[in-house]
Amino acid sequence: QHSRSLKLDLVLFEDALKHMMRISRLLCMDRGSALLIGVGGSGKQSLTRLAAYIAGAYPFQIQVTKTYSQVNLFEDLKALYKIAGLKG
Repeated sequence: QHSRSLKLDLVLFEDALKHMMRISRLLCMDRGSALLIGVGGSGKQSLTRLAAYIAGAYPFQIQVTKTYSQVNLFEDLKALYKIAGLKG
């Protein structure tokens, strides 16, 4: 819910729009998901948030810390299952 209120100042160029459209198309598919790999600072997170907004999807990002463990992962998954159950 917090990520929906973030303001993004973006300059979109043709390649970025193509990537955003691919991500959005993936998110609109049944069970659609993606693993984005690339150099930090290349805009993956911003494009994904924009694509999720367009697709009406709920973006969720695990906040990994030094103390993040399997228990934390299961807690994050439990919270996501609750959200998925509420949204249908």
